[in-house]
Amino acid sequence: MPFCPVCGYEFEEGIEVCPDDDVELVDHLSEEHFDGDMVEVFTSFSAAEAGMVKELLYNEGIFSAISNEMGSGLLGGTPSTAGEVKVFVSEGDAEKAEELIEAYMDGNPLEEGDEVVTCAHCGAEVEGDEEACPHCGEPFDEE
Repeated sequence: MPFCPVCGYEFEEGIEVCPDDDVELVDHLSEEHFDGDMVEVFTSFSAAEAGMVKELLYNEGIFSAISNEMGSGLLGGTPSTAGEVKVFVSEGDAEKAEELIEAYMDGNPLEEGDEVVTCAHCGAEVEGDEEACPHCGEPFDEE
């Protein structure tokens, strides 16, 4: 899967340019995207919830990585297999990231049974009440 070298977002095969950053995607992210040691700041059993946290951090200028315990660890992307999903940030960003995540979760926890939609254009997993993908802007079909 290709990644944006600027925001670290993972895209579906066939997409070649990040719509947010207008740069060509790369096959792998390098360690230079992170300053210092990586620190775990969030854990969930929902890849969609971890993806929402990653998007929150990105919107606040914090680069993060997602991996899971099932062997599908990815720098920058969202794993698609089940298991414990973890979000990591650079050690220097950890305190700010934890504060942002705590504030977000206090107001927006993903409840069991919440609908999650996968964007057909970029592959992002978002809450089902969105009218368009918050990452690429692609409108969701009304059913």
